[in-house]
Amino acid sequence: MHATPDSGAKIRQGAMAPAGEASKALSEALGWLMPFHYFYEKAGLPLPDFRFLKGDEVPYPYRSLLVHANDMTPTLAAFHHSRLYLEVHEHESSESFVMRLVTLHAAASDAPVEYGAIAIQLGGLPPEVAEEVVAGRKPLGGLLGEYGVEHRGEPAAYFAVPADEWIARALNQRPGEILYGRCNQLLDAEGMVFADIVEILPRSNESEQWVRPGAVR
Repeated sequence: MHATPDSGAKIRQGAMAPAGEASKALSEALGWLMPFHYFYEKAGLPLPDFRFLKGDEVPYPYRSLLVHANDMTPTLAAFHHSRLYLEVHEHESSESFVMRLVTLHAAASDAPVEYGAIAIQLGGLPPEVAEEVVAGRKPLGGLLGEYGVEHRGEPAAYFAVPADEWIARALNQRPGEILYGRCNQLLDAEGMVFADIVEILPRSNESEQWVRPGAVR
């Protein structure tokens, strides 16, 4: 399901590497970004300037929201004290998979809390879950919890990215604002990957103030 890499894609590693290693790293990074890259390539747009980070390089409060193996839907629902709902911007589907460009919103405020893309293999999911995935009304993380589907997350990479027009509009951010996110995979009980996910969070000024050194608590 990987899209053909765009030769103009801008992706940077946190440190310089020899040419051969850099080429391998670029190919790997495009694989991590596959569902997100697909929709940009389809629209004829270059990827924004992703800069990949180690987990301990992600600043707080975003590190606590991103650097873990849990599903983002319950993580963000707990952080925002609200159920989440799904807004689908673009989608592709077949009998065996669904791929979407989406925003998650907090139901209590309608505020966007995550933007990104997901590719989901339907074959390994229980039929009732696959049917709900195709319907596109609920976030995948919520469905997996609701139906008790055994799985685990394996984040592959973390990143910083300046908001381009698409990201800024979806997350109500200023263009160029540096945002943080991760590339995650979901594996079933047998260890097979059934979902590739790119997740980008909006800035949280209130939370940043809370963790800023010297802030009044």
